[in-house]
Amino acid sequence: MAFPRSLSIVRGQSKIAESLGAPTKAEDSAPHVRESGGSWLLRLTQFPAGAQVSRDAALQVPALNKALQTYTRAISAFPLREYVGLDETVARDFLRQPTPGLSYSALMARTIQDLLLYDRAYWQVTARSWDGFPSQAARLIPEYVTDPLYPWDRPPVEVDYQVWYNGVPVPARDLIRFEGDGNGGWLVTGATAINTAAALEAATQNMANIPMPATILKNTGADLPAEQVDALLDAWEEARTNRATAYLNSTIDTKTIGMNPNDLQLVEAREASARAMARLANIDPLFVGAGIPGASLTYTNRVDLYRGLLDLSLTPVMNLVSQRLSMNDITPRGHTVTFDTSVFLRSNTDQAVALIKEMLPAGVITVNEARDILDLPDLMSIDENPGVI
Repeated sequence: MAFPRSLSIVRGQSKIAESLGAPTKAEDSAPHVRESGGSWLLRLTQFPAGAQVSRDAALQVPALNKALQTYTRAISAFPLREYVGLDETVARDFLRQPTPGLSYSALMARTIQDLLLYDRAYWQVTARSWDGFPSQAARLIPEYVTDPLYPWDRPPVEVDYQVWYNGVPVPARDLIRFEGDGNGGWLVTGATAINTAAALEAATQNMANIPMPATILKNTGADLPAEQVDALLDAWEEARTNRATAYLNSTIDTKTIGMNPNDLQLVEAREASARAMARLANIDPLFVGAGIPGASLTYTNRVDLYRGLLDLSLTPVMNLVSQRLSMNDITPRGHTVTFDTSVFLRSNTDQAVALIKEMLPAGVITVNEARDILDLPDLMSIDENPGVI
C-alpha cells in the first residue's frame, strides 16, 4: 500500500531510527521549541506603547483606512472658492489644480491624509505667476522631509528656515507648510490602538491560514537532528491540509496549545477595535462599519449624522488647509480661500428646498443661486427680481 508522501517521515520510522544511532553535534540538535516566522503584519506592529506606528501597518487596519477615506474623499470633493471680502471672485488656477498632471481631488486627498497621519503636510512651490504668488506646487511626502520645526516641542527657530527633502534643501520661500492640531497625528496619538487593531488583523489572518489550534509534536524517544525535525513538521502541516486524520507512532504524541477562535472572540475584539478607530478619528462608528448594537440609521438621523460629521470632524481639518492658503504669501491681501461644502446639501433635497423657501423670499439668495444649491444650471434669461418693471 502506498502512503501519501507527506506522511512518509511519520510512518517510515526506519530511516529515522538509523539516524538516531549516529552521533550528532550540539549545533545540529533541534531546538526545544521551533517558533514560526509569524505574520508580516504582526511584525510591523512591534513598537513600544505610545511610539509612532508605521504608515504601512496603520493602513492594513480596515477601520482606520475607512476613517481616512471618510475624511479624504469627502474633503477632496469640496472645491476651493476665493473671496474678496464677502464677494466671490473667480478662483485662480492654482486653487483649481495646484499640481500639473494631477487632479485637484487626488492632491487634496493626499494632503488631508498627511495632515491626519503625520500632523503636517507640505507643498513645494514650483512656479509663480507674474505677481509673485504661487501658480504651481508639488506635494512633499512627510516621511522624507527633515523639518527643524518638527516635533513641536523643539525651541523656536529663525523665520527664514528651510527643510530638506530627500537630503535636498527646500528654501523657506518655496515651502507651503500645513500644520495640524499639534498632537502629533494619528500615527503617534493612536499608536497603541492601531497596534492592537493590527495585531487582531494578524491573529485573524493566522486563524484563516491555519484554522486549528497550535499543535506540539512531542517526541518521547531520542532527540532528532534539526533537519529531520523540520522535515517532520513540514510533513505534518502538509498532511493536515489534505486530511483531518493523523497517524502517530509510539514515540510521537500531540498536544494542542492556545485558544480556538471562539475563545479568542476575534469578531467581538475587532468590533471593539473598530470603535476605537472611530474615537481616534473623531467620527461616528457607523462611518467605519462599527455601529452600536441596537442603533438604526434612518433618513432623518442620516441628515443629522452628515451634518455632525461636517461641523465637528471635517470643518476643523478643512480650516487647517483653507486658512493656510489664505495667508499673504499665497493669496493676495484681502482675499480668502474656503471650501465649498454646498455639495452636502445637494444630497439632501428636502433640506435644500426648505432652505431655499426661507432664503429666496427674503432676498438672501437669487434664483440662480438657489438653482446652484440644487445643482441645476443657471437660467440666463430669467428675471432675478420678478414683479419689478
